[in-house]
Amino acid sequence: MQSLSFSDLHELVQQNLVGFLRIEVDLATTFCGMAERAESPARREKLVGDLRKAVDAIRHFSGRVQDAPTRTKLSKSADKLEEMISRIGSGT
Repeated sequence: MQSLSFSDLHELVQQNLVGFLRIEVDLATTFCGMAERAESPARREKLVGDLRKAVDAIRHFSGRVQDAPTRTKLSKSADKLEEMISRIGSGT
């Protein structure tokens, strides 16, 4: 088994981090859709809470992404999700 260099490992960590954050954005988007359609206020509240956790994770971990355009895109996705949370919370 060949060992990886530090730079190879670092690149692999970055790829995995970006992959994780993209999945988190997709998951949060799904939560948005579910929250918008939820008939039960309790269910909507739970989904919005899950959404907030996802946005918090995106904000927290995207700071570790070294590729600036990718980091910016993730930040914009988090901004968009926060707008959706506000819209869902206001019932519009």
